[in-house]
Amino acid sequence: MIEENGQNFANLLRSRLAQYMEELSVSRQNRNELQQLTCMTQLAATHERLFQFSQAREYYQQILVLSEQIGAKDWQEVALYNIGNCYRQLSQFHESINYFERLLEIARDTGNRGLQIAGIWGLGTNYQNLGQYQKAIEYFENQLAISCEMNERNWEKSANGSLANVCQFQGKYKQALDYEQKALSIAGELQDIKGTGDSLANLGSIYLQLQDWPQVIEFCNQSLSIAQKIDDKDLLMISFSNLGQAHKGLDRYQTAIELLTKALQISHQIGEKRVRTAILQGLSDACTSINQLSLAIEYNVESLNISRQIGNRFGEAAALSRIGSTYQYLSITDKALVYYKQALGILQDIGAKQSQQQLFFNIGAIYYRDRQYFQAIDFFRSALVLAQELNNISEVASSALALGGTFHRLNRMNEAISQYREAYSIYKTLGNETQAQQMLKTMHNLGGQP
Repeated sequence: MIEENGQNFANLLRSRLAQYMEELSVSRQNRNELQQLTCMTQLAATHERLFQFSQAREYYQQILVLSEQIGAKDWQEVALYNIGNCYRQLSQFHESINYFERLLEIARDTGNRGLQIAGIWGLGTNYQNLGQYQKAIEYFENQLAISCEMNERNWEKSANGSLANVCQFQGKYKQALDYEQKALSIAGELQDIKGTGDSLANLGSIYLQLQDWPQVIEFCNQSLSIAQKIDDKDLLMISFSNLGQAHKGLDRYQTAIELLTKALQISHQIGEKRVRTAILQGLSDACTSINQLSLAIEYNVESLNISRQIGNRFGEAAALSRIGSTYQYLSITDKALVYYKQALGILQDIGAKQSQQQLFFNIGAIYYRDRQYFQAIDFFRSALVLAQELNNISEVASSALALGGTFHRLNRMNEAISQYREAYSIYKTLGNETQAQQMLKTMHNLGGQP
């Protein structure tokens, strides 16, 4: 029923395009510049609603040219914002930055603080999509400060949501939850149904990183219900994707593949590439879990190519890491190391520490398996340091255990006991008695005490 309604709505919009084209032709014949601007705006907005962002951008660029010719700065501002936003939707982030910078410059000249906030938001969003998180944070914090000062609650909601997204990418999940809960609260206060749906889906995304599958399903079932009610395809795509990832985490691989495939189809329908990379990676993981390894690599190569095409460095690193993981699973360790190290270099450049930590551990595990213990020590130690910095207690225990095992292999018993002792203490704290007793037994065999 929703698909049928969507098709009827699309047909209505296409009929309006013909009407607006006819009106534009008449306004050009009459040399009515204001009417031309209005008609081109209607045409651009209609193309946007049809997810035809290239066509929309062309009309907005015509609006920009005409408004510059007649000196209409208010129209120039609107055109610059929309051109920047179309480029963002097309994942052409550097081009988008150029137009948002121009918007910010002219909005400062005219004193239009609302569009200044819009320009700041656009720049922050593009830098986030490019994986330049520190720059993104600076813009979003500026957006939050100005919107609070002006009591612009919608922009305040947006800034909190954006900061939540960046914190999530940096592995700062508590901060991410705090920011997103603020965004959800403001959306409720404003009775903003779409904003509420977006925040619910974003909370699901954060819990996805925390591997709290029931919470993901709870929040994303709510966001899915809202998306279906308002026919929001972006929100449908993200909700299906998150639900697919959660079911994958619960080992329900067939359900996961079905949900992720729905998300993938919507991403093609609306031309969304950035989220598509994550969907493809989720499909790859599910295929790996059911031993469809060739298909897993195909999905990841497609994800890698899209990420490089749109300049999504985090997505590029994630795809490289997953290809490495598949080769590690196949015991082709030389190829695994090549992909892992490429991914690690990117993650270090963009400061994504949570993902770095896992890669340091994975590389250490390969060197350990290949009995290259000194290299393994370097990578396990880096994994341990990052886990401590991120206060990820379970990963601290895993890294300490791995480091202790490597020292044990080298007969460096005092160092091994020290690491086993740290792992033992954490496992006791976490209530993992099985691992704690194993650590205790190992230490006693080496003549150590807890």
